[in-house]
Amino acid sequence: MQIKVYRGTKEIGGTCVEITSNGGKRLLLDLGAPLSTQNPDVSYAKKPVDALLISHPHQDHYGLMEEVKTNTPIFMGQVSRDLINAPRIFLKKPPVANNITVIKPWKSITLAYDFEVTPYLVDHSSPEAFGFLIEADGKRVFYTGDFRSTGKKGILFTNFLKRPPKNIDLMLCEGTMVGRNNAKYPTEADVKYAITDIIKCQQNTSFVISSAQNIDRFCSVYSACIRANKTVVIDIYNAWVLEVVGKLSPKLPKAGAYQLKVYLSPSQKKAIQGEEFKGFRERIEANAIDKEIFSDPSNYVYLLRNPNEKLITKLKPKGIINIIYSMWAGYLTEEHKTYSTDKINRLKNDKGISFHTIHTSGHATMEDIEKIVRAVCPKILVPIHTEQPDKFKQVLEKNGFNNICLWDDNKEYQI
Repeated sequence: MQIKVYRGTKEIGGTCVEITSNGGKRLLLDLGAPLSTQNPDVSYAKKPVDALLISHPHQDHYGLMEEVKTNTPIFMGQVSRDLINAPRIFLKKPPVANNITVIKPWKSITLAYDFEVTPYLVDHSSPEAFGFLIEADGKRVFYTGDFRSTGKKGILFTNFLKRPPKNIDLMLCEGTMVGRNNAKYPTEADVKYAITDIIKCQQNTSFVISSAQNIDRFCSVYSACIRANKTVVIDIYNAWVLEVVGKLSPKLPKAGAYQLKVYLSPSQKKAIQGEEFKGFRERIEANAIDKEIFSDPSNYVYLLRNPNEKLITKLKPKGIINIIYSMWAGYLTEEHKTYSTDKINRLKNDKGISFHTIHTSGHATMEDIEKIVRAVCPKILVPIHTEQPDKFKQVLEKNGFNNICLWDDNKEYQI
């Protein structure tokens, strides 16, 4: 078995790992879009491949998926498929045309005749994320994907430690949090309580800035609002995300739930005029919010990715507005700038706004990495999805691990 990491040995984002069997079959683990512009070469994405596994629906793990030939078999979870297609509805794009097969956690499948694959459902900021056990040529590889222990599905991590895959020849382990600090709000529960404390005594509306696809964060905000007797306001896209995730999570609050309202953005509403959206459209219209927010703005908490400055300006005379930034702080820097960075930084410095950063990472701490490595006990451990592989190795070696190998991108290794 040959292994090549195209990106990730010294980089967060753009994850792509190639496994080639002795029979010549090629399997890709993720095919993500790079987060950095330092290395723009993604030509590897167009190389012929026998199968592609997508661990979860974050752009840095699936973003180059459409570069492969449309008949290439691609395997991912149902929620991942639906969440990849969700934003395309509102961008007026058709669903992805790739040849997608839905996989289920802990159900083994055979890919390209040579690879036996078992998906492991893991806790992550995506509502569905997998690690993969790959077996071929008498070898066993475990790819962690992105994981953590501190979210609402933390029981998955606990159960994994009790029943880890055994006899692993190679473990490819994410190391995003190496060199980063998650101490202020270490768990999703800490985020919920911190938001509750702010909104329960708000004098004006609060705006929580977060990804619509971070379902754990939505649940934290919703729970905080129930505790503080506030109403959550989301947009149509966020409501649709809850709709598709709710197919496999029926307890998830959706449009029509207690103290949950939907803002009917005219542009988003145009995207759901088809007959297939009829039932959804009727429910969000029945639970829409309009001008009532201005009569008592302290009753509401807006959950969104891109704050509406015009609405904020109209609400300012009602008192201090809370803006709770609930994403990675790096997105507010020039290095990792997004389309909303400048707007959020302007609001951050506005005297009429009380700005708070309340966030916990979707990735494992070094403490949890040590736990999972100790449980799996692989013959070889290779850090990926990390900017600091040297520190990853240093910390684990200090704690008694001597099986860490530092690989390079685009170099083939034999196991």
